[in-house]
Amino acid sequence: MQLIVLVFLVFPLFISAEDKYYDRRYDYYDLDNLFQNPRLLRKYMNCFLDKGPCTPVGRVFKQLLPEVVMSACAKCSPSQRRLARNTFEAFDKYLADSRDELKRKLDPQNVYFEKFLKAISTA
Repeated sequence: MQLIVLVFLVFPLFISAEDKYYDRRYDYYDLDNLFQNPRLLRKYMNCFLDKGPCTPVGRVFKQLLPEVVMSACAKCSPSQRRLARNTFEAFDKYLADSRDELKRKLDPQNVYFEKFLKAISTA
């Protein structure tokens, strides 16, 4: 009986630990390849803006982006914060107009985006 009670007390700790971060499957995505290939970067941006097809990875990122921005990357691991920072820096550098459009899409009221950028700036 004590074992059953212990299992019910400890099991939620494992669940909450799992939910602490987003799926870590893409934590080490090859950003260098993305940033050195403006055409590929543009394809990801078009995916995020619903202007083109998405790769499987792009679909995952597109699905998470609204929550990531609204929560200021609260569930991002340190490597996910770096991924977000580097990606948005590349968008600023190579696709500034589209980045502004993405910002309007993700945060039409202009409430969350600056807080998101501040949160990822220290990654």
